[in-house]
Amino acid sequence: MQKQLLNLLKKFSKSTIVVVGDLIADEFLYGHVSRISREAPVLVLDCRNLVRSPGGAANAANNLLALGAGVTIAGMVGMDESGNEILAALRKDGADTRLVRRRRSYATPIKTRILAGARHSAPHQIVRVDRSNNTAASACLSRRLLEEAVRTADGIILSDYGYNTISASLRSDLRRWAGIKGIPIIADSRFRMSDYTDITAITPNITELEASTGISIGSDTKLLHAVAGDVLKRQKLQFLLVTQGRFGMTLFENGKLPLHIPIYGTDEVSDVTGAGDTVIAVLTLALSCGASASQAARLANYAGGIVVMKQGTATVTCAELRTALK
Repeated sequence: MQKQLLNLLKKFSKSTIVVVGDLIADEFLYGHVSRISREAPVLVLDCRNLVRSPGGAANAANNLLALGAGVTIAGMVGMDESGNEILAALRKDGADTRLVRRRRSYATPIKTRILAGARHSAPHQIVRVDRSNNTAASACLSRRLLEEAVRTADGIILSDYGYNTISASLRSDLRRWAGIKGIPIIADSRFRMSDYTDITAITPNITELEASTGISIGSDTKLLHAVAGDVLKRQKLQFLLVTQGRFGMTLFENGKLPLHIPIYGTDEVSDVTGAGDTVIAVLTLALSCGASASQAARLANYAGGIVVMKQGTATVTCAELRTALK
């Protein structure tokens, strides 16, 4: 298996993936707790550094680029500083951004995470502030250009963070185009998991699976298997990959027993921000190179274990995956 997975890594640079979804600006505000405020019983943060990174669908694209794959990304950003920075970062690393719409009436969603700690300790997230006033916005992506991109692609990622980039009609078109081309189409949806039917796979975490089905699973393995099996059948998926944080992930595949994959590395996690984007990027890229579902899931598990040990919205490289495999 090690040899098979290493051989898959060699093929990554030959694949092109179309990423469709919500482009988000991830901000990380780092500082030290200096004192208690005189105005209220709250901590005063001495700000030291502000870091911005492409998030959401843009982070999935960033992970693909870091692995050497070709990327076409489709979505929407505003005519604002955050939108400028996301596009500049993606273009700098070689992504095709011609399918990204820019609108003056749209504000690029921003997620600001404030991290604090003592001067000689690692920072920890204390609060997150989300900024977006686009609940009714629609991306209205060019179907003609998107269909052209799919024709030369080896896989499709749908990254749905709830900002309305992916409509029902767009899902239908992408599903049809992927079927004609015979390429995998994988979805990661924060709030509308049940809308993604008749595609290759979805990659919910355990909390998203519980929210979508209305069933509290917790650590009940038998219940997880029953719920996942029902989703697999009801949503007409080829397979379902459920991530479970420090407990690893479980692959549910039609006609096969569930495959649990323990976490790679330590469970002393540094930052889980964007880990789901890394998982779906590696999973889809591996499938596009001919991997089986279990091989792709194992590679995605390694990638997830590596990226959560990094601060902020991070990516993983083929070199890191090779080291992990060896």
